[in-house]
This record gives sequence, structure tokens and C-alpha cells, in this order.
Amino acid sequence: MKTKLLYFLLLAFVVLSCSDEDKNPDKTLIGTWELVTKGSEFDGASTFEIIADGTIKGMNTIRKKDSRTVLGYQSVFSGTYSNEGSILIVKKNESAFLTNPDFDYVDKEDLTSIEGYLEDDRYNINDNFSKLYYSCPPNALCSPPKPYLKIK
Repeated sequence: MKTKLLYFLLLAFVVLSCSDEDKNPDKTLIGTWELVTKGSEFDGASTFEIIADGTIKGMNTIRKKDSRTVLGYQSVFSGTYSNEGSILIVKKNESAFLTNPDFDYVDKEDLTSIEGYLEDDRYNINDNFSKLYYSCPPNALCSPPKPYLKIK
């Protein structure tokens, strides 16, 4: 009887210790990710939402200093994503950007839509899926990587 109870407890432990997130790492990526850069007059925020249906939406905004209040936009995008091991690959289907160099930000509807081929973005996923790091493409000039943090 004790042996059967021990096997039952061991089996229950094994079954309960395996979660869906262990079986499918995409589930741990689903949510909203953000990188905030502090500025002297305002803050910049790069935010994207990874959705369970395989789509992704993102934006680069300018915020009131030390606040979540959005003053305006620098870019927005939508697309799809895939996960290849420890790499998140983002394929942008639609994108709009701030194209006037005289402005730091504009209203979302004043961004200029860009059509045609848009390069994939790649992000390195850390071991526990708590941070994402933009992967600079070959021959591109990029600043040292800062982490995107999951905010919800």
C-alpha cells in the first residue's frame, strides 16, 4: 500500500511540475514588452505586444519625463512573430514612421506609412524569458543592447 501511495505521489508531482509554458516557450513571450530610454526633456519608449494568435503590434513613443503619459509617436507597426530557440523573429507587415526631422514626435495619424519589404527584427531571449535584447543586424551601427522588460 505504501509503495502504491509513493508511486501515486511521484506521478502527481511529475504531472503537476510540467506546465504548458515549459512545453511551449511562445506562451512565456505573450504579453507587453517595453524599453524606456530616459532623456533630459522627455523619455522614449519602445513597446510591443506579443499576442497568442501569432501577431505582434508595436510603437515608439515619446512620453512626458518620468511618466507614462504619451506626448506623441515616432513609429508604429504590426506583423507576425516566430520563435526559433532563443531568438524572437518579428516580421513587420505594416509600418508608419515619423519622417520630418524637424519634429521629435507627432500624432499617430500624422506618421507616414511605409510600404514594401521591411526587414525582420530579431531579439535574443534570455534564459528565463524575462528580458529581450534587440539583435543588431550585420554591418549596422547600433548602441549597446538594453533589455526590453515584460510589463504585463
